[in-house]
Amino acid sequence: MEEKIFITSEDFRLEAALESVDQIRAGVVAHPHPLYGGSMDNNVVQAATRALIRSGWTSLRFNFRGVGRSSGGTGGGRNEGDDLVASVAYLKDRGLKKLVVIGYSFGAWVTAMAWPRLKVLGVEPLVLIAPPAAFMDFQGLDPETEIGLMICGGQDEIAPPDLAEGLGRSLNRPVEPMVLPGADHFFWGHESELIRIIAEYLAGL
Repeated sequence: MEEKIFITSEDFRLEAALESVDQIRAGVVAHPHPLYGGSMDNNVVQAATRALIRSGWTSLRFNFRGVGRSSGGTGGGRNEGDDLVASVAYLKDRGLKKLVVIGYSFGAWVTAMAWPRLKVLGVEPLVLIAPPAAFMDFQGLDPETEIGLMICGGQDEIAPPDLAEGLGRSLNRPVEPMVLPGADHFFWGHESELIRIIAEYLAGL
């Protein structure tokens, strides 16, 4: 059963939901842009959470600062990486050792840009869902960033497949996106496909 908790990030308290399934493996899910209604209750975030649980991993979803019951104000991407790192560190402090981060849309951008700090915490290669390359600047992305799985919709204008491909090719360890035909940026009606794809990826870790 999911437990509602708060995580400390700097001087902020982040609203989060933890479902403890395994004592070794855990995943953190980062939500889409707060200014457009993004929160940890988003349908794609929920799908990623279900994929973790179905695969036998502990799951943690959280609200960035200024969202829901999290304190502070939205940083527009400037400080949300601190919130993500704090959430991963929370799991690490609880003794969980095999860690993965799944970021969707704005959460994918925050996740990708935080890779150097996430790697220090022992995070596995990232899972990015619909990285918003047509909406946010990935120019500062570390070429050493490791992405194990990238998913985008074939009809996504915010994370177009061609820009996702370019993003994947820009890395020292290139990755090809998995494209879901017919899906747009919001993946309505495609949640079961996301769960299956993510669960299959996690099974190989």
